[in-house]
Amino acid sequence: MGIHVIQSQRLEVLLQGVMASITQPSSSPFQVFKTQHFIVPSPAQEQWLTQKIAEQQGMTANYQFHQRIRGFQWYAYQQVLENKEQVRKANIPRLILKWRIHQALQPFIQSEQNSLTQEHSLYSIVQRIYTSADQLQQGTEKQLKKQSMLYWVAEQVSQLFNNYMIYRGHCQRGCQSNCTCSSNWLSTWGQNKALNIEQLVAQTDHQTSVFSLQQTEQLEAWQRWLWQNYFHDDFVEIQSIDADFWQLLDNQQTRQKALTQLPSQVIVFTILDLPPSQLQFLRRLGQYLDVVILHYNPSQEYWADSVDPLWKKRYDLGVKERYIAKHPNASDAEIAAFFDSFSLGFNALNRESRHPLLTRLGKQARDHFSLLSQLATGEEGKWVDAFEDYFPETLLGKIQSDIFYLAEPQSQQYELAAEDESIQIHVCHSSVRQLEVLKEQLLYWLSQTDTTPRRPSDVLVLTPNLAELEPLIRSVFPAVANEHEVFLPVKIAGVAQLDALNAWRAVLGRLQLTQGRFNQDDFADWLNLYATQQCYGLDYTQVQRILALLNDAGFKRGLDEQHLKQSLSDEDQDYRYSFKFALDRLALGIAVPAHVMVQDMLSYALVQPSDFELIGILIQIYQDLAARRDWLVAHEQGQRLQVEFWLQRIKADVQEFEQADVVALKAIREIIQKQERMLTLASYYEDAETQLRQISLPLPYIIEEIQRALESQSAQVEPTGQITFSQIGQIRPIPYRLIVLLNLDTGKFPNRDSHIPFDLMDALRQQLGDRSRLEDDQGAFLDAVLLAQEQVWLFYNGFDLNDGEVREPSSVLQGFRDHLALIVKPAPSKFLPEGETSFEDSLPLSEADLAGLKALQVPAQLYPLYHLHRLQPFDPLGFVSDRPVRFQDQWFKVASQIQQVKGERQAWANTAYPVEQNEMIILESQQWIQDVSFPARLYLKTLGVENLSAQALLDQAEPLLLDGLGKYAIRHFLQQQDDQLSPSLLQDQLPVGKVQHSAWQQSRLEQQRLLERLQQYAPAPTEITQRVWRVSKQLQIACVTPKQLSQDWVSLDASSARAKRFAKLWLEYLLWLAVIKSDAATAKRRIVVFSDQTVICEGLSSQQAQHYLNAWLQLWHDAQQQPVVLPAALVLKPLEKGKQYEWIELDSTQVLTEDSQKQVLKDWNDTGDFSGFDMTQNEACKLHRDWQFILQEQDATALLQYACDHYSYALYQPIFEFLRVA
Repeated sequence: MGIHVIQSQRLEVLLQGVMASITQPSSSPFQVFKTQHFIVPSPAQEQWLTQKIAEQQGMTANYQFHQRIRGFQWYAYQQVLENKEQVRKANIPRLILKWRIHQALQPFIQSEQNSLTQEHSLYSIVQRIYTSADQLQQGTEKQLKKQSMLYWVAEQVSQLFNNYMIYRGHCQRGCQSNCTCSSNWLSTWGQNKALNIEQLVAQTDHQTSVFSLQQTEQLEAWQRWLWQNYFHDDFVEIQSIDADFWQLLDNQQTRQKALTQLPSQVIVFTILDLPPSQLQFLRRLGQYLDVVILHYNPSQEYWADSVDPLWKKRYDLGVKERYIAKHPNASDAEIAAFFDSFSLGFNALNRESRHPLLTRLGKQARDHFSLLSQLATGEEGKWVDAFEDYFPETLLGKIQSDIFYLAEPQSQQYELAAEDESIQIHVCHSSVRQLEVLKEQLLYWLSQTDTTPRRPSDVLVLTPNLAELEPLIRSVFPAVANEHEVFLPVKIAGVAQLDALNAWRAVLGRLQLTQGRFNQDDFADWLNLYATQQCYGLDYTQVQRILALLNDAGFKRGLDEQHLKQSLSDEDQDYRYSFKFALDRLALGIAVPAHVMVQDMLSYALVQPSDFELIGILIQIYQDLAARRDWLVAHEQGQRLQVEFWLQRIKADVQEFEQADVVALKAIREIIQKQERMLTLASYYEDAETQLRQISLPLPYIIEEIQRALESQSAQVEPTGQITFSQIGQIRPIPYRLIVLLNLDTGKFPNRDSHIPFDLMDALRQQLGDRSRLEDDQGAFLDAVLLAQEQVWLFYNGFDLNDGEVREPSSVLQGFRDHLALIVKPAPSKFLPEGETSFEDSLPLSEADLAGLKALQVPAQLYPLYHLHRLQPFDPLGFVSDRPVRFQDQWFKVASQIQQVKGERQAWANTAYPVEQNEMIILESQQWIQDVSFPARLYLKTLGVENLSAQALLDQAEPLLLDGLGKYAIRHFLQQQDDQLSPSLLQDQLPVGKVQHSAWQQSRLEQQRLLERLQQYAPAPTEITQRVWRVSKQLQIACVTPKQLSQDWVSLDASSARAKRFAKLWLEYLLWLAVIKSDAATAKRRIVVFSDQTVICEGLSSQQAQHYLNAWLQLWHDAQQQPVVLPAALVLKPLEKGKQYEWIELDSTQVLTEDSQKQVLKDWNDTGDFSGFDMTQNEACKLHRDWQFILQEQDATALLQYACDHYSYALYQPIFEFLRVA
């Protein structure tokens, strides 16, 4: 029995203490069957300890771990006390605290205005809730805002009360009746007495204004009211459980029975928090069983604020013993002189000067040391100093040694060895760049040979903003190996697995999709989730087919009529283009696969037999979405459904996905079941807590709780066999060979934004043992420096991402840098006279790096520690110096290309591309016409480049007005139908709303006008067929020609007359005449009635047509071998305005006149700044994506001039002569 403390600065030594404790010889052979209990500060420590014990013993079995002392405390109560239900009831989870606070305050926010008087204790907090909703007008919105604010308040206060029960509910002086300790706030509140705020504020170190004092008094008032009325009785119950527990142990008659329920030994492996109440629990527990505390202490010297006198005497004796061990021949006078000099003026100020890093960053550890030194003073307990005084001969080792010995730092104390890389400071521009640099440096570090092989598990990466960094980590460190780069396995600890989050998104999608616009993108994102596909038995190909079917059937937005009514006005009753509209068309298309009306519904004609199953799945999806459409807004609709009801519903949904083998949802189901159990406990008791089962909350709040529990699952914060990324402070204190700290920027670290609103502990005097996020972060930084076995890398953004301005690092890093600048001795340069120092000549630094170091105001002696990285990984300056080490990877190749004197590509235009010769080529006339009208695509097709077309984005907006393309589509449809066409057949194309009828009438009118113009030339469009024109033995063209050898070939085209269509019309005319080889060809006309003009080609003989075709065939041959910059859309553009180009003879060659050339260049160089058109799709312009790809770094104007001189007259002059616009 007793409290035994083993302290060391090495976790490996403490591990040996664990092994010694659990392998002690026992008189009972059954001892091996007893469970060994450990108290650890975090799951990370539990995982590390389990792994190390397994390595030592070959296995781990029969060990039980408790998270923090509080966890073991409740375990002990549960084991010893007979009334198990009383213990379970008293151990209130924080979520239940939150919900009870919400229930307590909810009645006060129901009225329109705050009904409380200013004298009421709750007035200030209730008024704050009302103030948050003042800007809103509608009553429902105001009530929802107040509800949301109330839930936020409940969240904050539940944290506060949880902390108060740990840190401010303990009697320090052993008061017999009502406790009067000033630190026991909960006892004071339980007596309905106010805290002496003025006295507690006066004992703080800072000045307080009258306003702040008043605000603090208001905080205390409403928190006291809440505690007194809703939680005091529960806390009294907890205290009575504690009293009953100790009564059983203190009573000799019941002690033995109670001790049989407890382990004979408890091992506390390191401490990160030590509240007074839990400290007292350990103190008393040590009277009945062995409590072994393995304490991580960075220094072997005494550095606590105050300790028990007995412990101080033992410490003094230890100091003298260590001095005698080092100086065995020392006299008594020398020993006394040493001791006097060592302890002279031993106060906080001297300790600050002895080692500033420890006293500035290690306050938390110092407090724990102080509390432990008070604890381990019993006669039965042992205090073992198991320190090791071996440190590596590096700068990092010397810092660890100084702290270990509490040696006061001396100026220029250590000379930095050339090969010393134990401390590295990397300066970057952004978080992404830090990760890119880290990956490259880790590859180099892992590739280096060492006496002990380096493994990914030797690396710990810490960051203050892991949630923000997570997607960037997944981007820079891919989860799957690929052939392009070296694979580094990483684990992001403390973050929910991506598959679990995505599976949860799939479950929530059925609830959330109907709360927004519900467009194609939203639905596609949800349907593409792997969990969704598993649930409905789909694969990727089927999902793509489903999305294509919905798009073709007219789905734009909205689930159905009921869903659209929520966002449309009462007058707007057109509910087409919804999910249900498209689904009904598809379902009807199974029975009637034709474009016809069936009972006011337009059937979808293109349903395939393989689509039947998919449409059935779509119907199931619609039913699932419709059934859940109101779940998230049930509270707004006045439904007051209990939390338990919602949890059962969500669990049923989760289980539905799990039955489809979505195993990633196991963690979600366990969270829901845990919350269910919390509520179910309430039914066991016959008091006011049964109201918890009736608690009514909006479903979004419950989902938020599940989401928060999933994202903050601390069980996932554990060391792994990979490179581990973790939030600073979550994996400590655990040693690693290499520890990396990222984002040590001002404002990010230490975290000063995690302040809990309404916190009286923060406003009033701090006490020994209180936790602080600031001190947590500072202590985590100190641990990283002290527990790094070989190296520590520190990253921060020292340059602004946008303008390159210098940015300061974190205050912690600045302090560490200042300390390094003090102790590091500048190395003398061989180029300078003796006595002068400079690193600039001795280090392989580029001029850019030197300029950067000076801008950062880095002391010269620290230059070897700093590594400056360029903004971009391919910046050639980043490869100039030898440090940091860079690889010849893809970025090196880019940098090398940038550094080349000439970056010009080989001119394509001057190199003929070899065309494959085939025995027989058969061309389809329409494709051939497209190729020669736009030679860029013909050339790219020859090269095998056919993917330059922009990805067509789905139009997710329902048509409100008909644009040009929409009008064309309807006119084209009308041309295929008879005169008795009903507008209902165009349900999937006509605009929504009242414009629908007018758009239909306008389209019919335009069609009638087209038909009237057609009657001038023929009663109906000419029927066509296909004939083959044998150009040569190796080439044939399948041409479209009139079926009957009538005089004219008349067509009706719903589109407008444009230059490119003129070329198509002309080439169809030439091919027709070449095929028929008729003497009467000159009398035949090719007529096309466009929507805006009628175009006629006439006057050619078959021989002339074949002569002109030869020029086009020559273009087709040439354009395959090299780019011919002569698109038809450019040369025939004057025809659109009834104008034409002119040619003149120059050196026996027909060339464009000067005015014509200027107009061609003007159209070619058009930027379209004021046109509103996408010029990357304008074939007549050099900005077209195909021309841009072909002509990059070429002289586009010269190529255009060449093509005009060599081809334009032969190809296009006849068009201007024989084609007319009527």
